[in-house]
Amino acid sequence: MLNELWLLVSVVILFIGLVASQGLLLVLGALSLIVSLVAKFWDRVAFQKVTHFRTLSHARAFVGDTVEYVITLSNEKAIPLIWVDIQDAFPEGLELPGGSVRGSGVEVIRQHCITTSLLPYQKVTWKYKIECTARGYHRIGPVRLRSGDIFGFSSAEIYYPKVEHLLVYPKIVDLGELIFPEQHPLGESKSWKPVVQDTTRFLRQRDYSPVDPMKHIDWKATARKQRLQTKVFEPVVSLNVLIALNAATSEYAWQGSNRRFFERAVTAAASVASDADRHGYTYGLISNAVASYSGKWLSVPMGASSSQLSMILESLAMAGPYVVTPLTEVLKGERASLPSGTTVVLVTSILTRAMATEINLIKDSGYQVRVLYTGDQAPSVEMPGVPIVRLGRILETQVDYEPAMA
Repeated sequence: MLNELWLLVSVVILFIGLVASQGLLLVLGALSLIVSLVAKFWDRVAFQKVTHFRTLSHARAFVGDTVEYVITLSNEKAIPLIWVDIQDAFPEGLELPGGSVRGSGVEVIRQHCITTSLLPYQKVTWKYKIECTARGYHRIGPVRLRSGDIFGFSSAEIYYPKVEHLLVYPKIVDLGELIFPEQHPLGESKSWKPVVQDTTRFLRQRDYSPVDPMKHIDWKATARKQRLQTKVFEPVVSLNVLIALNAATSEYAWQGSNRRFFERAVTAAASVASDADRHGYTYGLISNAVASYSGKWLSVPMGASSSQLSMILESLAMAGPYVVTPLTEVLKGERASLPSGTTVVLVTSILTRAMATEINLIKDSGYQVRVLYTGDQAPSVEMPGVPIVRLGRILETQVDYEPAMA
């Protein structure tokens, strides 16, 4: 607008100089017109052939990791940029040592600000190390570039909508035997259809059948009874773990959400998944927590593939403390389809009577249940026969309570 006004004033001065035959006005008007045209031309071509790139050394990281972050700005034309102001949206939960990051809080978007200049055909690169301080699905960008002409009459800006994503996994804590005791960690359940025979658990003897393995023949019993006898072992099913994460931190929705308790629960769930993967178990995840940007609750089917842990950690990284339904309803939907021999590991910061009832129903159906309690106070509901491990104090000093969903 200022440039158009100055152009109009220049034309008026030049016209008056011509009419009045005033050389000074003619020179002043001509110079003003030239400056206005140059500024207008610069305004149009300022960001032509100007490119802005960001690169991250990794797209995924854990809390506490550092990621290399490179910004490149290049000017591939003969016209310089006297000054360039770069304003790049930068999320909470990531720190940028050495960078100028302005703005904080929920209502203020943080901006990574850089001011520089570009000569013709010049490329400028900035290198940083991002510190991942909180789990989350972080988005860097979009970016806005601003610049002005040498006379200060006009300014131009351009908006690049491209964003970079950095997924930060929750912290994994070594809880040792608090999660799974060494002996029979998941309480292997008996099954009418043996999937695996545990040869360390001798049950009885019976007459040999042609389908029985020769290595299971009991030769001493055969000599006593004068006919072939085979050993029968206690049948067990393969070990399965279902991690059930309760996103609710209070009994009623109107009581709000306790971010500290929720982050403890996420860390505990990630630690269980890591331990199950290390032991070679088949495991999965269900939760009533909502995943960021999807609006759906978390669910990772049972599996034992090499990518199972990554899928669960990705889900937990994007988990928000927003409850769409009580966890009891989620458990009801899963109960009928649980494989034999499954142990349900409930991770929660509260225990309600409705939850205790559902846990007892699961236990009465022949499944093992283990509760990892992440609240501060002792659970208000008792559940005889169900192990409850209190992790609140253990996790208190090891969990960051400021996750970022941006």
